[in-house]
Amino acid sequence: MACRGASGRRAWKSMNEKLKRFVDGGLFQGVVLGLILVNAAILGAETLPGVKQSAGPLFFAVDRVIIYAFTIEIALRILADRANYLKSGWNIFDFIIVLISLFATSSGLAAIRAFRVLRVLRVVTIIPRMRVVVSALLDAIPGIASVGVVVVLIVYVFAVIAANLYGPAHPDIFGDVFTAMYTLFQVMTLEGWPDIAGAVAATHPRSWVFFLTFVLIATFTMLNLFVAIVVRSVDADAESNIERLAAEHRALHAEIAELKAMVAALGPRSAV
Repeated sequence: MACRGASGRRAWKSMNEKLKRFVDGGLFQGVVLGLILVNAAILGAETLPGVKQSAGPLFFAVDRVIIYAFTIEIALRILADRANYLKSGWNIFDFIIVLISLFATSSGLAAIRAFRVLRVLRVVTIIPRMRVVVSALLDAIPGIASVGVVVVLIVYVFAVIAANLYGPAHPDIFGDVFTAMYTLFQVMTLEGWPDIAGAVAATHPRSWVFFLTFVLIATFTMLNLFVAIVVRSVDADAESNIERLAAEHRALHAEIAELKAMVAALGPRSAV
């Protein structure tokens, strides 16, 4: 009985390792990526009235097949990883996306069915380089939040100044602090800001000083800080990955050296 139990455990372990190699293999990953891209194309085509009327039943059938394929994929990954599956944040993200997709597919509400498009986000978990980018963005959130607070304070201060200086003459764009903040946000994105500055300059010739100062501080300085924070996070994640791979490489070399030493020590004994 003990031998049967041991052989059964070895067979299950071997099957589990084969399943793990299969779900982590390039073929399986490529098929999943292809299904995600096909699903994204179908979800986009469904928004075209003419295409939806002519191919609606086909799209519906393919959509069901894809979501069932995703469900089977998640089940295989859970079988392969077992207790370790929920230790990865990416696996949890995949599981939640597929769960939401199942609920959205079976729901008759159009608003809920629109959440099926969340399946497209699974591209992030399939492509390793995209994981690096998303991880860097998540790591940069504290720094981005700090810069965002500073930007809001700058916009608020300049909005109060603009409402007092230009509000009486231009109530449609600087009538109160909230209207002024919205206008300055538009100026900060550099979208149509020469028109706004020109309209104010017609009544206040020296207003160019205000707009130039705001654009230099809010746009060319603060917004570039967002880019700097993200780039720094990407560099930090890349360096950590390189260090991790180097440590694994050193550990592998140490294991190989240890095995060579063991083989060398066993050599003379086997000869005797």
